Amino acid sequence: MKNVDLRRHPYRGILKEIADELGRDSGNVHTALFKSKVPDPFLAALFDRKLQERQAIVKSFRKTLRKAV
Repeated sequence: MKNVDLRRHPYRGILKEIADELGRDSGNVHTALFKSKVPDPFLAALFDRKLQERQAIVKSFRKTLRKAV
């Protein structure tokens, strides 16, 4: 996976959510996604799905905010 700043929006907290759902340590999830030559396909798909969900929520929030102002 490409290098991303996991401390910034929209990536912040995604690894923690995945780790909590799967009952794993967040360090293990990080290693499986970003520190290996080939990322774990299951975790990569889960990461992408959560990222898409977050971006959709932000988009709808901004759209609602734009209508209100």
